[in-house]
Amino acid sequence: DEELIKKLSDELLEQFPIITTIVNNINDTKSPTSIGRIEKVIFGPGFIVDKIGNHTFKIHPNAFFQTNTAQAERLYEVAREYADLQDGEIVYDLYCGVGTLSLFMSQKAEKVLGIELVEVAVENAKFNAKENNVDNVSFIKGDMKDVFTEEMVNTFGAPDVLITDPPRAGMHPDVVKRLKELKVPKLVYVSCDSSTMARDLKELDEVYEIIEVQPVDMFPQTYHVEAVAKLRLR
Repeated sequence: DEELIKKLSDELLEQFPIITTIVNNINDTKSPTSIGRIEKVIFGPGFIVDKIGNHTFKIHPNAFFQTNTAQAERLYEVAREYADLQDGEIVYDLYCGVGTLSLFMSQKAEKVLGIELVEVAVENAKFNAKENNVDNVSFIKGDMKDVFTEEMVNTFGAPDVLITDPPRAGMHPDVVKRLKELKVPKLVYVSCDSSTMARDLKELDEVYEIIEVQPVDMFPQTYHVEAVAKLRLR
């Protein structure tokens, strides 16, 4: 109902003049995902720009971004601390979204490779790297279970540090298997679902030791929590 959407958007703009864009994102399938196949820009450019730490990020509706940016900065600081980056190290950032963690890691890494399934998020990530004058990061699009291969490692170099920040469903079993084979010295697991995180860490236990887990309260007054796990090869 375009008339109803127009009325709602006008009311939103009147009540909240700080709004820079309104997009009607339509998911016409029966699924719990917030990602829709159809986007209609109602007002503004169809994307927003936000800031975490010293970096600014362009974000389209179907690209993932943390809503609590103040706590997101703390979350990424913990991830960077757990990565314990040294000179000359290569970092892989799995499920990189618009490049937030990749850009955070780029400040100390030799080079960073971000991998992401959502095409518009990869486009945003490349734009964000350029906009923030970061030239030691690269981004590729693909399903993690398909692109995270030996050929990719040979092309970009073996990682010294691997950051994984999967969706709520956790990592695909093929990705977990690949991590066990690759044996990256330092692994940092960022999670928004403790149950799938526990499942994945249990699978990795024969190869990796859990050194520390730090919860971060991203959603105060709710039971939801993000967590960062620091793992090292056994």
